[in-house]
Amino acid sequence: MRKEKALIGLLRGLVDLLTEESARNPEFSSKLDALLSELPEKKAATKKAAKAAPPEHLPDIHSEWNAREEMDFRLWLRDQPVSVLRAVVRAEDFDATRRTDKWKEAEKLADFIADCLRARQSRGSAFIGRGA
Repeated sequence: MRKEKALIGLLRGLVDLLTEESARNPEFSSKLDALLSELPEKKAATKKAAKAAPPEHLPDIHSEWNAREEMDFRLWLRDQPVSVLRAVVRAEDFDATRRTDKWKEAEKLADFIADCLRARQSRGSAFIGRGA
């Protein structure tokens, strides 16, 4: 902190000296103006592009899981577009570490969704049928 204050004081003195000399010497003032005019303007902060909105109608994977056998469900998932599969992963919060963001194949995403859904269903079934 002390070094910062000393540096600020040094720079303030230098600016005062330059101001004083430029007031007395017009030639020095024009050279200083030419030198300082070359400083770049502050760049405007670039805004991040807004993420694409998820599709409005996401399929209900839970009802599809119950209506189909597992292999039929996996095949049905593979027929979905990659953007829909990514939106399902986000909506169901299957991938907290966001490792699936790099995946581009619908088959890989569909298998991931099916495996996560099976795991979630098996965890939930442990509580079904327990007495109070």
